[in-house]
Amino acid sequence: MATGRRTTSWLQSRRTAYLPDAPSMPLHIAVLQDRFRAAVLGFAIGDALGFPLRGLPAPALLRQQPSADDFASRPRGGFPRGQFSDDTQMMMAVADSVVREKRIDGRTAAQHLSWLWQEGTVLQPPPSATQAAEALLAGTPWMSAGAPLGVCDPSSLSRGVVVGLSSEPTPTRLAHDAQVLTVMTHKDPLCSAAVSAFACAIQLGLSGEAMSAEDFCEHVSKAAAPHSPALADELYYLPRALAWDTDKAMAALRRVGVTPSHYDFELGVPAHVTPVLLSALFCFLKAPTDFRMAAQLALKCGGEVDVTVGVTAAVAGAHLGVDAIPARLRKNVMYADALIEVADRLFDVKLARVPVLTAAFATVKR
Repeated sequence: MATGRRTTSWLQSRRTAYLPDAPSMPLHIAVLQDRFRAAVLGFAIGDALGFPLRGLPAPALLRQQPSADDFASRPRGGFPRGQFSDDTQMMMAVADSVVREKRIDGRTAAQHLSWLWQEGTVLQPPPSATQAAEALLAGTPWMSAGAPLGVCDPSSLSRGVVVGLSSEPTPTRLAHDAQVLTVMTHKDPLCSAAVSAFACAIQLGLSGEAMSAEDFCEHVSKAAAPHSPALADELYYLPRALAWDTDKAMAALRRVGVTPSHYDFELGVPAHVTPVLLSALFCFLKAPTDFRMAAQLALKCGGEVDVTVGVTAAVAGAHLGVDAIPARLRKNVMYADALIEVADRLFDVKLARVPVLTAAFATVKR
């Protein structure tokens, strides 16, 4: 979708003079904690909304008209209502490792991730993640276990939630932490770039700053640039698609960065990080103040709909807070209490690294 390098872009020249590298964290601690919870809950809820629909082509979803008001009453595969997929399971495993170490640590994260396979609890993971987990369990070092270059399925994306809630809000730090949590299953730098960009989108919500779609995408583009200038360009120009017909824009986005011979685009969003990330952020930007509407739009994508809706819902949650998520979804998602506990523990880790400016900030009411 991008049409070339952006070094002479009028948009960049108009904003570079006053855009900070990243907005600072807000001072209102209760709001910040609420948004941590909403980001974690949002990803799990979006994943659970899309999990029963994963792999269905977009035309079939148009006939079914899936709703973002509640989970499917009879999910495929015999799973309970509100069950999320391996994507949320991996997010929670990696989050537990951050809570344990009080920082992002690749070795510990790899151990926690591989335990899902050791215990046999992981739900329908892709072959790349399974092969990496088996290599880790066999003793392969965590930096060498990942899938080779060229394997860019979106199973690594959920780690962007953890990076966004744990890392420092600078492109350099985001790029480093994204690579640490991604390389254990995917060595291709494009995957690290996508995780870094997703993490940045989460952090922009935590900032509490209102910004245009252009500003939002410029920040996210900067986060992706250290690992993939090509993905950075696509993200930078994403606001252009907002002016297109929605269906045509979504059809175009699922083709970006993907070799046509490898995918049937009529089946929906392919299993590739670039179209998944672009489609998810597009859905958020089309309805940045309405969690339900953004998730509803993402549900129409087809294909890798679970992780696509998960990314959309996590970003929307980080920007809008828990109350923006429909109460029925919050109540019916599986393991809601555990998700909130994970978010609160990540919040405590983050809070311990942020200077406390007043005595009132030292106590967090749960």
